[in-house]
Amino acid sequence: MNALKTFELIQKYSDCPLCGNDKVGNGAGKLIVEDDRFYRSCKCGWEVETDEQGNEKLINQ
Repeated sequence: MNALKTFELIQKYSDCPLCGNDKVGNGAGKLIVEDDRFYRSCKCGWEVETDEQGNEKLINQ
């Protein structure tokens, strides 16, 4: 994934919309960036996955 697009998505999903958590790692959530996928999750159960264009696929709300 393009670095600029990755930065935009990190900014957009930096805070969990459910609990406000902004941490990842150590059980607080995950951030996974691959060639065609951006994935962010939170310890409260919220998850979102997008494609390269930023099209959301909400997993848990």
